[in-house]
Amino acid sequence: MITRIEIDGFKSFLDFELDVPPFLTLAGPAAGGKSNLFDALAFVADEVGGPGGLLGACRGAPHEQFHRVAAGEPVPAFTVAVESLVAPEPGALLPVRFDTGAEMVLRIPRSTGPVVSHAVRGLPEDLLRLIVADPDPETTPGRTVASWRRHAPVPQAMRGRCSPDDRGPLAADGANLAAVLGRMAGTAALADLAADLAALVPDAVAIVPRTERGTSSFDLVMDGQGAVPAALLSDGTLRVLGLLTALHDPDHPVTLLVEEIERGVHPARLRELLRRVRQRVAEPGGAEPYRQVILTSHSPVVVAELYRTAPDALTFLDAVTRVDPGSGRVSRVTVAKPVQADGEPGTFVSPRQIREYLGAAA
Repeated sequence: MITRIEIDGFKSFLDFELDVPPFLTLAGPAAGGKSNLFDALAFVADEVGGPGGLLGACRGAPHEQFHRVAAGEPVPAFTVAVESLVAPEPGALLPVRFDTGAEMVLRIPRSTGPVVSHAVRGLPEDLLRLIVADPDPETTPGRTVASWRRHAPVPQAMRGRCSPDDRGPLAADGANLAAVLGRMAGTAALADLAADLAALVPDAVAIVPRTERGTSSFDLVMDGQGAVPAALLSDGTLRVLGLLTALHDPDHPVTLLVEEIERGVHPARLRELLRRVRQRVAEPGGAEPYRQVILTSHSPVVVAELYRTAPDALTFLDAVTRVDPGSGRVSRVTVAKPVQADGEPGTFVSPRQIREYLGAAA
């Protein structure tokens, strides 16, 4: 589970720090830096367990990952640090910190290499008692970042058949949805998943995984329609089913990174979807696999619901103009603003500002 993110010089971030709870929603206008934050996490994951963060960049060329200013060259280096907690066994916790970065050398960007440490900072007393030594230092870093998974469902891919031998977690695009549901067949997890789906897709009665001719598929039993094959399900139904499947998977702990959770979901169902998602969140160290959710949203419905039920889980990301007092360098940077009653101007979003935001969107 990710607990803290520090970014300096990557894309829209300078001296950025964010403490991350088990459930977090990043709200705000477009171009505020929400996708850039997920890109920063992807950089760390690729540095630690992949081909290298600059080579694996999903948006932009390697030199475009460096913070750009209004006039002049981009910054010459950036760093991205992530602190997390992993559970090597039930009732035990291991803090892991990843320090990564890149620099320009003769105009050629190159990674500086990841550093893995075990920092303990700011943990509550009840969690400190669970801290243990790393039982498997060779594989812990890779397994940790592998659990950070971007959820970007592609309904067309989710309709397709796949290999029943796929035992992995749900792919980012959901292409192995049928295999994951097949792996969950006959378990309490699939029954719980079907109950959550029925609350969001009222006509849904049951999920029926199938394996035929060496491939996996599934049907959704609908009230009054019978078994409807995946190929005929709507985009919205598949998006909701994919998200719930990732959260109900009993075999793979996950930090799920969800962009624009409202996409393809009817506004009338968003509140219930948020409630169901929050119910699936579980911190590491318990008997169940941990589940963390970090999602982004532009939706006033999402902001209103979380402001009402979980304001501590709501942070606004916004882009502001910053002038470096030493160099006079001007650039647009992302700032994180939690919801709170007072504080230093420009560092938080007040209840009055929330009400004005929601009123303007009504």
